[in-house]
Amino acid sequence: MKKIAARILIPLATASVLLGLSGGVAGAAPVAQDTPIWALPGLDVGGLLGPLVQAPTELLAPIYGIITLIS
Repeated sequence: MKKIAARILIPLATASVLLGLSGGVAGAAPVAQDTPIWALPGLDVGGLLGPLVQAPTELLAPIYGIITLIS
């Protein structure tokens, strides 16, 4: 039973990750530096975290390019 579950779950998990990466990078909206990010009510950390929000998109852009090239 464990082998059957592994044979089903491993390909599903792999496909989910690949689709999640391509959809996440393709659907990422640009974030402006003045976008408010509220840590607590009244505490806006958007100016500090604004550049960090774009980091995953920039890091995953080459992977997205490879995925679109393959597909």
